[in-house]
Amino acid sequence: MGSLKHIVRMLEGQRRELVDQLDAVDRAIAALGSVGTEAAQAGTDATDAPAVRAAGMVLPTRVKAKRVLSDSHKQALIAGKRKAREAHDVAKGLAREMPDDAFVPAIGTRGDGQVPRLIKTPGKK
Repeated sequence: MGSLKHIVRMLEGQRRELVDQLDAVDRAIAALGSVGTEAAQAGTDATDAPAVRAAGMVLPTRVKAKRVLSDSHKQALIAGKRKAREAHDVAKGLAREMPDDAFVPAIGTRGDGQVPRLIKTPGKK
């Protein structure tokens, strides 16, 4: 039973501290409210007015939308990077020049009319 009384006393002490803090907040709000009404009545004191407006009024902020590329722009960007990379490799001598996008390679046909063999026939070893 002794611990229960101790817990109750501790909770009552915390309640008193919270009530004191709440009273302090109420006094601060009342002081700011009286300053706001005094500044409004004076009208000539412009130095305190922005501070009162800043403390009491919250202005909304506008956030810009995220910039997003369209699919055609993304493809153009990828193609441009690829062409630049290929040109860089050609300049270094690492690769040869690639044909244009309009280039279509011819499909070779066999002269004897046979279909090409895809699998080699096993030979004797």
